[in-house]
Amino acid sequence: MIEKIFDLKLYIPKYCYLTIYEIPFLKLYQEGKRSVFIDIDNTMISYDLAKPTKAVKDLFSHLKEMGYEIIILSNNRRKRVKLVADELGVSYFYKTRKPLKGGFKKALKLTKYSKEEIITVGDQIMTDILGSNRVGLDAILVRCLKRSSEKWYTKLNRRREKNILKGLEKNYPLEYQKIIEVRGKD
Repeated sequence: MIEKIFDLKLYIPKYCYLTIYEIPFLKLYQEGKRSVFIDIDNTMISYDLAKPTKAVKDLFSHLKEMGYEIIILSNNRRKRVKLVADELGVSYFYKTRKPLKGGFKKALKLTKYSKEEIITVGDQIMTDILGSNRVGLDAILVRCLKRSSEKWYTKLNRRREKNILKGLEKNYPLEYQKIIEVRGKD
């Protein structure tokens, strides 16, 4: 069956939080989540930071102690992704080309957990949320950390997001409101 990427439901995250620090990881763990696939840029650190902050390191340390497996999924280059992943001591995939399924499928092969045990975290509806939903993973949307540091292609995606948001507002007003509370209106 051919999937329609223009299905508006594919752009709706399962959960929305302002930051990665507000995500109730303990509650999600108690509900059976065991692995986190997470984006780097403007999700955990802004584009203009080379390395994770102490707060990010502390969070990842806490998640590992809790029992989570963490895998970074990024569209960025190997050098940047490897540097961040090495600092955090986690596995990673770079140039994943989200929202395409390939990067997610590679990560799914690496993990021992089922799709039901995985959550994804990202700041972009057009890449992180769409890609997660296309492969059947529960997606968490967080607010972008610093828009002024975004690359040109991310800014392009943000403009494309506006059309999706208009459709969500019309057809899924409750979900739209949750997204806007986190993402904000442009």
